[in-house]
Formats: sequence, structure tokens, C-alpha cells
Amino acid sequence: MSTTHQPSRGRTEPEHHDIDLGRSRRGLLLPALAGLVALVVVVAVALRLSGGGEPSAASGSEFTDDWDIAYQASSASEQAFLEFLDSEVAPDYGVTITGVGIEDGNQLDQATADGEYIANIYQHKHWLKQVVDSTGMELTALGPVFQWSYSIYSSRHDSLEDLPDGATVALLNDPANTAQALWILERAGELTFDEGVDPWAATENDIASNPRDLQFTYMEYGAGPRTLDSVDAVIDYNMSFVDAGTPDSQRILAPDAPREFAGQLVVGTDYVDDPQVATLEEVFFDPRVQEYLATNDDPNLSGQLAPVSDS
Repeated sequence: MSTTHQPSRGRTEPEHHDIDLGRSRRGLLLPALAGLVALVVVVAVALRLSGGGEPSAASGSEFTDDWDIAYQASSASEQAFLEFLDSEVAPDYGVTITGVGIEDGNQLDQATADGEYIANIYQHKHWLKQVVDSTGMELTALGPVFQWSYSIYSSRHDSLEDLPDGATVALLNDPANTAQALWILERAGELTFDEGVDPWAATENDIASNPRDLQFTYMEYGAGPRTLDSVDAVIDYNMSFVDAGTPDSQRILAPDAPREFAGQLVVGTDYVDDPQVATLEEVFFDPRVQEYLATNDDPNLSGQLAPVSDS
């Protein structure tokens, strides 16, 4: 809004008086503003040097003390595992853990390789090898942290022995999980493999004997529960069935998972020597972790994730 200057009654004021006053005010204001800006800069620098304004981090690290760790979004058990670490273990190391659920494995792994997340926990070493070989992503496993329970389920039969000759068994369609399922049947005495075959890499072509002529069909990851009523048996991760509300009574064989298929802590290869990754290893391999996996009664975790196997 503009105003018109009106001289005081009884005396005449110079027309330039307000202009001189404005210059005088600006002359006082500019140094004040400069001082304020300097103060703000000093405070900002001090905060940054002291770690204020963002979480502190180990010297030379690409990561703060607030960690984002990716897991497969459909896995309530992996989420529960990270929540346990955040509440019971991480505080002793001065860090926090936030689980980030991502369903697309390639997106999850690429974000880890790029350092968007400090780590992920959703894959065993054979799956990781498939990812690295097929995509060229630079990822490194730091070690196994838990076992996914992997079982045979049936809504038609009460036990493995009850399966009829020629029974149709559904397996996950990726190579690593197909091998894991066939290995369960081999260890249960239902199959034998050709001599010299690595059981963790076995395919149908490696079966030497199949006395009951079991037939195999293949399904997408996570399809086990909805496939259950259309076949004689399904071999899949317990967590898929627990999440779907499948009765435990339909789990007809629950063998111990071999260490070959343990879930791993995976980081981007570029960050293996990062000081925060050293702390990450301390958190995940703290002795309390395996003890908790063996003894907890969390319905989102118990019977789905188990301690790392010795064999």
C-alpha cells in the first residue's frame, strides 16, 4: 500500500527528509541482516559438526545410525524378526532398525546394491547367486542369520505316507526352491538322485529313482496356499501358509531346513568395508539372535523362522 507524505503543521520539512531517513534505516538494517546471516551460518556449521540435525554416524560411513533394512513385504516373519532386533539388540549398539517391505526382489536387491538400504535379509545363497549371475548386481552376503521353515502341506492326506502312487506335488518354479523341495523328498526317502548331483541344485532330470511315480507341477512364489486344494501336496515356505491362515494340521512333514538354504544378511558390495556395516554384523550376529529364534513364541515368527542349522 502506498502513502503520501504530509508535512507537520507549523513548520516546513525538506522534501528529501523521508528519503534520507529511509537510507539511514537501510544503513542500520543491512549490517543487522548480515550479522543474522552470519549467526545462522555459524549455528548450522556447529550443528553439522556436532551431529545435530541428522542422526550421528560412524566416521567415514555412508550410513547414519538409523538403518533401513529391506525384507520381502509379504513376510510377516521377516518383519517381526527386524522388530525384535530393533527393540532388543540394536539399542545396545546405538542404532535403530526400520524394516522396509518390498515385494519385488529385483527392486529390493538393486536398492541394496545402490546403498539406499544398508542391507536386506530375504534370500539364501543360491537365490543370491541366481540374482547376481542374471543381473550383474554387486551384492555380498555377510553370513546366515536364520532358516526359513520349508514343509510339505496337504489338504487331502494326513501324512506323506498317505500320498497315493502318482500323486501330484506342487513345487516353487525357481531353480533354487525347486531343488530345496526335491531335496526334502530325497531326505524323506521318496526319491534318489543321480550319483554326484549336488542336492541343492537338483532338478527333475537328476532324479534316479521315484518309486511312487510322484508327479510334479510348478507354481509361482507365494502360490502355495491357493494351490493346496488342487493337488495332493505342496512344498513351500511355512510363512506363506501361516500368513494365509492354513491350519497347522495340514503340515504333513516339517523337516529341519539345511544350512544351504539359510537366509542371509546381504549388503551392497561397495559398502562391505563401511564402518557401519561392521556394526551391522555385530547386531545381526549377536548371540541373543539365535537364542531368540530358538525360544520365542511370537506367532508371527515361531514355526516360520528358525535358528541357523549346524549342517
